[in-house]
Amino acid sequence: MTTKPPDPLDYALHLSEDERKRFRMMAARARNEEGALWAAAGVRSGAHVADIGCGPGAVLVELARIVGDDGEIIGVEPDPVARAAADEEIGAAGLHTVRVVEGTGTASTLAEGSFDTVMVRHVLFHVGPAAPAVVDHCALLLRPGGHLYLVDTDADASRIALADPDPDAADLAVRYRTFQEGRGCNIGIGPLLGPLLLSAGLELIERVAYYQVVPAAVLSTGGPLVAAIPAMIAAGAATVADEERWRAGLRRVAAIPGAALFVPLFIAVGRRPPR
Repeated sequence: MTTKPPDPLDYALHLSEDERKRFRMMAARARNEEGALWAAAGVRSGAHVADIGCGPGAVLVELARIVGDDGEIIGVEPDPVARAAADEEIGAAGLHTVRVVEGTGTASTLAEGSFDTVMVRHVLFHVGPAAPAVVDHCALLLRPGGHLYLVDTDADASRIALADPDPDAADLAVRYRTFQEGRGCNIGIGPLLGPLLLSAGLELIERVAYYQVVPAAVLSTGGPLVAAIPAMIAAGAATVADEERWRAGLRRVAAIPGAALFVPLFIAVGRRPPR
């Protein structure tokens, strides 16, 4: 199959209200589970932090609550729909030290050497062969001693935990991976985060990998698999009939006690050497 790098404006996950709720849940979970690592990477009171590919802004809100009025949070996002959603999140939270700007992972419009911490969460998966260029650009945004915080997954290692797999839910997972690979995404980027930081000239100070458990009830209403379906149909990679049977399969899985999706999460933190 011939692939091409995804257009940075062509994010293939539809931002439904359920999806926005999922982003809020993920952001709260990230702060809870990664809070100590965030602090070690410079996310503390008074810090200046950039979130590259901030999407609908849920993580921006959590970051802003940590850095407080003496800090600054800037989100960078190419998609105007996601930027509008982020502005709504910021406004609803009553925050005044956060803003969202138009830009991409290789052209953020941010000043070099200005940030204590730069986060790039679940973005490198979508940029395919541009991942090294994104990491290189983000490394330039760091102050001496600043940290670049990368988070991503390995879609090939995700598993729906069922003794007897549902054929339609399983087909959706396979078709999702095939679709994203066909768009030029690197669906196995997670284990490569550390080498990317080293190639950007940063010191690798931390690597973490673990599985997140997503209850099947959540999986049936949102998440990347469901959010990608509209784009799959629009691209001719799926039909309305496919969507109907996939959603039916997810509902069947959700009704099984204990059913869950296990998603591998990889985190790598690099530091710009002090002067």
